[in-house]
Amino acid sequence: MNVGRWARVAAVIAVLAWSSSLAAQQPSRELVVRVLDVGQGDATLIENGGSRVLIDGGPDTTRFAHLLDSLHLNDSTIDVVVLTHPHADHLVGLRALFDSNRHIRIRYFFENQDPYTAANIRHLRDSIAARVTRGELIYRDTDDPCANGTPICTIALKGGARLHILRPMPPPPHGANPNNRSAAVKLVGPDSASFTMWIAGDAEQEEIGYFLDVAHYDERPGMHVTVLKADHHGSCNGVTSAYLRALRPELATASVGAINSYGHMHEQAKAMYGAQHIPWYRTDQNGTIEFRSPGRAGGGYTVHVQRGTTDMSGPSDKHSTQAECNPIP
Repeated sequence: MNVGRWARVAAVIAVLAWSSSLAAQQPSRELVVRVLDVGQGDATLIENGGSRVLIDGGPDTTRFAHLLDSLHLNDSTIDVVVLTHPHADHLVGLRALFDSNRHIRIRYFFENQDPYTAANIRHLRDSIAARVTRGELIYRDTDDPCANGTPICTIALKGGARLHILRPMPPPPHGANPNNRSAAVKLVGPDSASFTMWIAGDAEQEEIGYFLDVAHYDERPGMHVTVLKADHHGSCNGVTSAYLRALRPELATASVGAINSYGHMHEQAKAMYGAQHIPWYRTDQNGTIEFRSPGRAGGGYTVHVQRGTTDMSGPSDKHSTQAECNPIP
């Protein structure tokens, strides 16, 4: 037997085994973002390196529970949940997260905590409060997202992605349109040149003006992104030319129900996206929209939809009569 030869072979095997073990311990840098088809509502799931982030939960607990099952999220940990604002079409589905039979752990829950009397938000907050009392969850106000007075809270995900949670427009003395209290979230992939995304709930033109002219989010953390999750389900009151110039997205997505009473997506919004050469996908026509980026330099991203193509129209799309969508020339 050539002892020296076998010693060298054994050493190589040991190094390979150690390298393989080390690689197995390294979290994947792949970023996966799913704009979930929840009907006329919003829900976005982000996964990176074992970290999970959920932004909104749609309008229906049963439908969202089915998505939790299909995405194998039961018996898992969701690191961050963000409720952009307390409207039913964004929050009702989140109640399924607190079903004790699902064994879903939540580390942080962010929302604006404004006084709100609707039963759905009261029930959700009761569930949050119970976990806070047991020391199982940290509850943050989006007006102070890092609990240190700063307007931006940055959370690092395990695979290298970063999540910026941005303070919403403050309420005026006599209350505010809840849409304009939507927290904005900027997602930055592990390779920021490959994928970034802007998600701002139902922010309307008034809050868009706040983002740009008061908070100056276009300067910090910066608003240029790869993908825009269209504000307010593709409503024309959720987009302006200045907003699109600041964001400069390659693509937009709209979370919208095929049959809705609002006329979403509005014809004026589609025309504005088209004028700036921004194609769109929409959940009513395309189903769940999935983005994947490998997280390496130059890796880019891919888009997968369940059906259809870009730039589709839906059966409820209408021309809006809202004054802000029809400025006087």
